[in-house]
Amino acid sequence: MKTLEQIIHPIAAELAQFEAFFEKTMNAETKPMDNIMYYVLDSRGKRMRPILVLLSAKLFGEINSQTLRAATFVEMVHSATLIHDDVVDDSNLRRNHASVKARFGNLSAVLAGDYLLAKAMLLLAQPNDYAILQEMLHTAAAMSEGELMQGASIRSLSSSKGQDKNVEAYKGRPFDRLRDLNYLDIITRKTAMLMRSCCVAGALSVDASPEQVRQIADFGMNFGILFQLRDDILDNENVAQAQSLLPIYHEKTLKALEGFPPLEIVETLRDLTAFCAERES
Repeated sequence: MKTLEQIIHPIAAELAQFEAFFEKTMNAETKPMDNIMYYVLDSRGKRMRPILVLLSAKLFGEINSQTLRAATFVEMVHSATLIHDDVVDDSNLRRNHASVKARFGNLSAVLAGDYLLAKAMLLLAQPNDYAILQEMLHTAAAMSEGELMQGASIRSLSSSKGQDKNVEAYKGRPFDRLRDLNYLDIITRKTAMLMRSCCVAGALSVDASPEQVRQIADFGMNFGILFQLRDDILDNENVAQAQSLLPIYHEKTLKALEGFPPLEIVETLRDLTAFCAERES
């Protein structure tokens, strides 16, 4: 399997531009907040969400300043949710380092998460960014609902049905409608909708057609579910469900790319899908 660095080589230059813009945007005017922002920058993850924004933009056009703003927005929102999650879960570790909550305290962590969300919204405050901002804010609301559903351990189907059309049966055991559709709804809201919005934002930033936006949104949703299924397996959570669903969503994610022409970026998205399904960290 290719490494992530090998896979994203076609956008290496643009990813470097993103990193520079992201770091500049994270600067705070006061020392206490700037210390936290520097700590967040120092504990960076895979940048999977900005990568999706950049790849989706490059699939349909040329990466531009709006693309970089959208990529920075999603990474800031993602960082904010992780900070808030660690407060809610009383978690002292994040990516094998002390969480913001553990390092700076609960109050500072909550305020830092709020600060990131506010700065992110300011990034997309220009009139021509409205479509991207609207997409992202709908997703942010859904993510909060997903977290609440997970925390409350809801055992009934939510109002957002339709996942039964996506998964007809498990491989190896019967499909448990009540348990498994609720699990899918939670991970769709928690993770997949943001990755879907990353793809939509990238496409919108280069004026992709409505049909192109729909196609890449379908890929992003399935990719996001696949990503979270693998996460759950690695974290030893919901393992039986995740292992059963993983090959189904691997296939669905690849199938979502079949309508695109044979371009280098499409091949990159296929490689990224394989990496997502097989990664060990």
